[in-house]
Amino acid sequence: MTQDRLFLDTAFIQALLNSWDDYHNQAKALFPRIQNASEVWITEAILVEVGNALSRFNREGTAQFIQQC
Repeated sequence: MTQDRLFLDTAFIQALLNSWDDYHNQAKALFPRIQNASEVWITEAILVEVGNALSRFNREGTAQFIQQC
């Protein structure tokens, strides 16, 4: 575990979950850093935005991500 304290925003999460996003590969490359961070912050508002934006493309994956948060 690293000492990183990270705040995830809507754009990053959408890129991570949407393989068609222009930044998908970059988000995937950064994901291990998130997994190893000592703290990861996200707001309910961001989870709502992600759910609304991605439910049409990957409803199951989006719901699973939100539940795991």
